[in-house]
Amino acid sequence: MRRTFALFVAVAALVSAVIAQDTDEIANLSAKAARVTRGQLTLPSNAGRPSIVSAFLAARHDASTVSSLVPDAEDATSQGTVHVRMHQRVAGLDVYGTYVKATMTREGALVSVIENLVPAGPGLLPASADYRDALTAALQRRYPGAPTDLPEVSSANNRVEFGGGGRFLENPAVTRMAIPLANGRLRIGYLVETWDRGNQLWHTIVNGNGRVIFEELRTASDSYNIFPIYPGLTPQTVVQGPGTGNAESQAGWVTNNTTIGNNVDAYLDRDNNNAADASGRPVVSGQNFLQVFDTNVAPTTSTNQMAAVTNLFYLNNVIHDKLYRHGFTAAAGNFQTNNFGLGGSGNDPVNAEAQDGGGTSNANFSTPNDGSRPRMQMYLWNQSTPNRDGDLDSDVVYHEYGHGLTWRMIGGMSGPFAGAIGEGMGDTLAIYMNANDRVGEYSFNNATGIRRFAYTNYPLTYGDMNGAVHDDGEIYAATMWKLRALWTAAGLDNDVLWDRMIDAMNLTPSRPAYEDMRDGILAAINAAGATTAAKERCQVWTAFAQFGIGSGANGTESCGVIFCRFSVTESFTKPSDACSVPSSNTAPTVSITSPANNSSFTQNSPVAFAATVADADNDTVATTWTSSLQGAIGTGTSFTTTSLGVGQHTITATASDGQLSNAASISVTITAPNPPSGGITLTGRGYKVKGVRKVDLAWTGANGQSVDVYREALVLVTSTDSAYTDTLSGKGGGTFHYKVCPAGSTTGCSNILTIVF
Repeated sequence: MRRTFALFVAVAALVSAVIAQDTDEIANLSAKAARVTRGQLTLPSNAGRPSIVSAFLAARHDASTVSSLVPDAEDATSQGTVHVRMHQRVAGLDVYGTYVKATMTREGALVSVIENLVPAGPGLLPASADYRDALTAALQRRYPGAPTDLPEVSSANNRVEFGGGGRFLENPAVTRMAIPLANGRLRIGYLVETWDRGNQLWHTIVNGNGRVIFEELRTASDSYNIFPIYPGLTPQTVVQGPGTGNAESQAGWVTNNTTIGNNVDAYLDRDNNNAADASGRPVVSGQNFLQVFDTNVAPTTSTNQMAAVTNLFYLNNVIHDKLYRHGFTAAAGNFQTNNFGLGGSGNDPVNAEAQDGGGTSNANFSTPNDGSRPRMQMYLWNQSTPNRDGDLDSDVVYHEYGHGLTWRMIGGMSGPFAGAIGEGMGDTLAIYMNANDRVGEYSFNNATGIRRFAYTNYPLTYGDMNGAVHDDGEIYAATMWKLRALWTAAGLDNDVLWDRMIDAMNLTPSRPAYEDMRDGILAAINAAGATTAAKERCQVWTAFAQFGIGSGANGTESCGVIFCRFSVTESFTKPSDACSVPSSNTAPTVSITSPANNSSFTQNSPVAFAATVADADNDTVATTWTSSLQGAIGTGTSFTTTSLGVGQHTITATASDGQLSNAASISVTITAPNPPSGGITLTGRGYKVKGVRKVDLAWTGANGQSVDVYREALVLVTSTDSAYTDTLSGKGGGTFHYKVCPAGSTTGCSNILTIVF
């Protein structure tokens, strides 16, 4: 059964908007615009991981686009997989919203690539607006009538900060970037970051003419319907922390006997100035936080306040360590001051504000980029007498922390689908942590909790989305609660479910719909390669199909300045083999149809490769191509390259259905003769200096004429010399190809020199 809906909803806090004041329109950055490739994409390799990813992408994008990639992080998981993240940088400017999320086995075999790269050429369209113009446009958009003549306080690395005065938590910052446009071009523009004292963190994109074309709110805030039914309370209990440290918190939780630590800084903020009140943190001895909370009196007594700060501090550390164990690590962008050299930017513990004076019956979480502190604001709830304190309700704390998790690991979480998923994942953390199908019973004085229904036997499905992210988030959380029940009933380990759920975020494109989350979990299962994989996949398909997110389900969106249109196609079906017992697997077959064995080619000329692949089991088969001289040269059943160098190449095509033991290979030999005498001959060597990769190049035969020195398709320098040293950005391994051509010409070039680090 399938149902299709097309609804219009007002753009709320989490829905980004394209501003129709300018002919520029930003490129589609939702999950539907990302390219997702999964399977056994390459053979194992000892090359540098970013180089493996770049080589794979070279068969799908032009050389200038691939050369624009910049590594961000590498993160090895407890399952043995390694995640690599990259983004684009063109002409020294980061390209807004672009990313590569790649996953490979510990042996270096690529198994998943998600990317939304945009063409890096033919060049950046210029900007007439400057940093201040961009700031003015963003402030007028968000804060009409407020002063815009803020003083410049610092400038470095394409980023200018302006003094914010009393309106902002942090100085507004403007970063010059390359903005991808819907017409396929890149234009110089600006990202304006404003974070006001109401804890609203906005990212605003201003184009080169000084017009706002996109904005995104990175603060997730919750409001709830209240029913006056009183839940039971659990007693206050003394528990132990990790002392001087554990595997997840190497320095322990506590600094100097107060609620400041490496993972979180918790404090009272009754005056709503986003800083600790006077005496806003408990100070103890021996790291013993033993204040007793009295539920019979107001939470604002001094003893209750210190107990509340302690509770908030404790819960933030608990969820930090839980998520760290399952993949939300320093390299993945988690929240820590010191990352202990394990990746990520650091200096970003959670600022957790207890009994915040900015509101009641609410909570919120703002998530800036890695390296900047997020902010959690917890309020008092007025549905009972005395009022109740959200700092004591682990459901609310875990839910809010979930927003930080998804923003950091998945990427963009705005829009009707991703915004709802963010809410649903927040609830999922709460119900998984507490093994309870209801959320927020204590804070809201409601036995059912803050949602419309308990998550057990939840009655709504994907097609019941109504555009309210909290309502729609229930559908996703209900799916995950069903998955947990099925997982447990199947005898699978709940810790493994946590592993798959968190690891899946590395395998899910930015701004996902519900089916993208499903596919990410399935991909995480496949990447882990556990013996229980078939059983795990069955539970995922069964849970998601029950809520209309089965095979063929599809959610699409289109957001404008005031409204978002979204459409949902439900599906309650599973793939026919989703829960079948796998039979013995047979190897695929592969034959090379082009080039012919023992053929020859002219250097720098296009060489076409093609193979015929079949698999008796009808599995998805990945085909990879390697050269005995140059390593990986392409993927897929057909491609063309001009990058083969002089010499005799043994070309191998390998077809794999995901089981390396069943991979089939076949080889042919092709040759490019040495260039005729009098041509340009290139030699060189690669080496490292303090870990930095360098390549010394030398050539003869140019006879003093000006030449272009190429790395891949990028001209490094035009020179009349006979030598050049190339210094490569980043560290690690990699394979690089060089040639020298007469200046301005692509004929008469040298041999291609391959350098492997």
